[in-house]
Amino acid sequence: MKPGKAIIAGLGLVVTALAAAPGFAQASPYPWSPQEPQGSYSQTWHNGFRAGEDAANRDLTAKVPPALSRHADYRQPDLAPIAAEQFREGFRFAYQAVVDYRLHHVANANSAVNNGPSD
Repeated sequence: MKPGKAIIAGLGLVVTALAAAPGFAQASPYPWSPQEPQGSYSQTWHNGFRAGEDAANRDLTAKVPPALSRHADYRQPDLAPIAAEQFREGFRFAYQAVVDYRLHHVANANSAVNNGPSD
């Protein structure tokens, strides 16, 4: 095989592998996700954040009214008391951010599109 053809074949394999990688070419099924804050938050807080984001998106996609108290992970996380509070704080932060955005921002954008500009 000539060097030029080998390079092209190699690039083709790389592109194919990247396209097949999970999550690489897939868009989020949700219209928006909150930016996960960085800084002095614990790993437990970040775990709660991701769980809250998922819970809010599941509730809103299923057209269930949002309620933190419905989620057992939020009410009774299987963690020590201090870690449980950190988890709940991250969960609550993300859950509320997703709910606020999807109920207010997306709903307002949809009504503007459906109703047209106001005169």
